[in-house]
Amino acid sequence: MYLRSCRHQLAVLEQNAARTVQSIEEQLRSRDLVPATTARCRAMIQAVREQAAGISAILRPLLGEGDANANDSDVPSPLLYIHYLYRDWAWPSDPDGENERALRTAQSVMDGKPVGRLLVLGAGACRLAYDLHCADPTAETTVVDIDPLLFAAAHTVIRGGSVTIREANAEVDELGHVDKEWTLRAPQGALDDDRFHFRIADGLDAPFAAHTFDTVLTPWFIDLVPTDLRDFIGEVFRLLKPGGRWINLGPLRYRPEIPVIHRFSREEVFELARRAGFRIDRWIVESVPYLVSKLNGRGKVESVLAFSANPVSGTTDTELPPAWLLFRHLPIPVFPGLSMFVSDDPAEQMVASAIDGRHTLDDIAAIIASKAGDTGLTMTQFRKIVRRCLMDIHPGCL
Repeated sequence: MYLRSCRHQLAVLEQNAARTVQSIEEQLRSRDLVPATTARCRAMIQAVREQAAGISAILRPLLGEGDANANDSDVPSPLLYIHYLYRDWAWPSDPDGENERALRTAQSVMDGKPVGRLLVLGAGACRLAYDLHCADPTAETTVVDIDPLLFAAAHTVIRGGSVTIREANAEVDELGHVDKEWTLRAPQGALDDDRFHFRIADGLDAPFAAHTFDTVLTPWFIDLVPTDLRDFIGEVFRLLKPGGRWINLGPLRYRPEIPVIHRFSREEVFELARRAGFRIDRWIVESVPYLVSKLNGRGKVESVLAFSANPVSGTTDTELPPAWLLFRHLPIPVFPGLSMFVSDDPAEQMVASAIDGRHTLDDIAAIIASKAGDTGLTMTQFRKIVRRCLMDIHPGCL
């Protein structure tokens, strides 16, 4: 399924590139164009073709041949995050560069402590993970993402190879800014697979045992990927060892489809983290340049929140709504009369039957999903069902 989705996205990219080229060629038939316009358009055609060819050269050996049809896909378009490759591995080093600033910001909330066994969720093109790893000779790093282009290129670079890829500019302000060929290289040399591991996986449901990592890093992730941050906080808590640490770095700019009630501010994020069992140790907010292209100087400025949070054992939470309703990793307590509970709502009855003082919201959602069969619902949707039922039947929610 994953490979098919990746092939589909690559096929869509190649089709769109062909359509773009065809459209520009048709426009070039106009007889009222000055020579500079013709030159710009022909350069754009060449840039589009070479960029698509370069992406295909990276992905085709990884994806192989096979079905490219996909009705729906969580795999991003290859062009969506391609600028991360230019920034992470091609732009020249600069004391005030984006990569250097990201490293300093992350280290500023780490307070000089080693990362130990590090998990990076949503690692993207992996430069921040690479830099943190190189700064700590004892680190063992695992990077997780689902973007095949970023991971394939990053894997080649981090293992000591180089990748050549072209940046094509759709909005041309000068003829010299149509495109640029970049060579991607790791600035501090190669890392072997003994201590730096790649894993293509869903960062919302990471395929690792509980209490595995000393540090979990979420760079530019918590606002872009989770539909409900409350569920993701529970996953971070699950992954960390006792005494571990959650490091976050990124803005709070949520996707348009995220409901307003789930577009949490910094204060809300910190309150949710506290109630989930974390203590916010250090935090800063600063405005930083973001993907300001070295080809055309365009980009933007983001307000970035960085924080360090530690799981705290033995915490109690008596506030409403109860923490076990908010988060997926906390056991749901039994209540008086549970053994005699009866409801005409099948979902409420299943939820009540699953409450045993040990099962979490996630456990009960999984039980209901297994009994429901092939409904097409996601785990996020099953969690919503469980939360609704708990709010109706559990006295602790009243």
